Amino acid sequence: MRTLYSGLLAALFLFAPATASYAADTPPAGGIGIRLVDIPEASQADPRARSYIVDNLPPGTTVKRRVEVQNNSTERQSIALYVSAAEVRDGSFTGLAREDRNELTGWIETDTPVVDLAAGESAQAVVEIAVPGDAPEGEQFAVLWAEVRSAPAPDTQVVTASRVGIRVYLSVGPGNGPPASFTVGTPSADHDSDGVRRITAEVNNTGGRTIDVQGNLTLSAGPGGLSADPVSLDGMVTIPPGESAPVTVTLDPELPSGPWHAQLDLKSGLATAQAEADLTFNGTEAVPPAEPGNGPVLAAAVAAAVLLVAGMFIWLYRRRRSGGNPRRP
Repeated sequence: MRTLYSGLLAALFLFAPATASYAADTPPAGGIGIRLVDIPEASQADPRARSYIVDNLPPGTTVKRRVEVQNNSTERQSIALYVSAAEVRDGSFTGLAREDRNELTGWIETDTPVVDLAAGESAQAVVEIAVPGDAPEGEQFAVLWAEVRSAPAPDTQVVTASRVGIRVYLSVGPGNGPPASFTVGTPSADHDSDGVRRITAEVNNTGGRTIDVQGNLTLSAGPGGLSADPVSLDGMVTIPPGESAPVTVTLDPELPSGPWHAQLDLKSGLATAQAEADLTFNGTEAVPPAEPGNGPVLAAAVAAAVLLVAGMFIWLYRRRRSGGNPRRP
C-alpha cells in the first residue's frame, strides 16, 4: 500500500513565534524545538535576528550559524534537519513542503542531517550558507526545519509527522543591504461579516527588505473618559518590499461604540511607525465621528428649512381662502 503522510506535513504552515522557533501552531508540551544560538554582531539589537536567520550577503560569501535542537518529549527521537523553500503571500510567511526548492535552499547545508536525542536532551548543529559568486541580487526565503516522523501504522501505513522551523531571510547584494522601513495609513473602523468590530490600517513597505509587522492598538478618550488596555494585532503580517497589506485588531464586543481615539504602534525589527485617528462605531456599521460643532449647526438648518416650508404652505392657504385679494383695513 502506498504510504500516506498526514499531520503537519499535509498543511501549509502559518508561522507564529514559539521560543525562537516557528511552526504551524504552538508546539505541544513534550515536543521538539529548535532555536538560534548565534546572532551576528551587527544584528544584536534587532529582535528579528534573535528568532530568524536574517542576513545580507555579497555574492561569493559563506557564513555559518549554530542552532540548538531540543527533544522535550519522554522518548528518544531521531530528528531530521533539512531546508525547504518558503514564500510570502497575502501577508503570511509560509514554509513549503520538503521537496519544494528554490535557489536559496541549494545554498544551505547542515553538518548534521539527523540528530538522535534521548528524552530531555539537546544538541547543536551548524548551518552553512554559501552564496555563489554569480548569485542574483535580491531577497529569498527558506525555512530550516527540525522534523520527527512516526513509524507507519500497521493497518493503514499512515505516517504522522510534526516539525518546527526557523525562518531564513537572505538578501544578496553589496554592503549591509537596503534598510527596512514602512508607513502605516490612517486607521479605520469596520466590521466583519458577523458584525464583529475591528480596526484596520494599511501598511506599505517603503524599504528594501521584507518586514514582519507586529504591534498593538491603544484606545483612549472614550465615552466618559474611558480608555482600554492595549490590544495586539490579530497576527503578524509579512510584507515584501514595495507591497502593502492590511493589519487588523479585533475588538471586544462589549466595547462601547465611542467615540474613541485610536493609536496604532507598529514595529518590524528596529523599524517603527505610528498612526492615529478618532473613530466611532455605530451598531455594526462603523462611521467616523462628525466634526466638532457640525451636529448642532446641521440640526438648526434642518429646523429652519421645515419652518420656512410650513410658513409658505400657511400663506398660500390663507391667500386662496381670501380669493387672492388682500384684506381691506
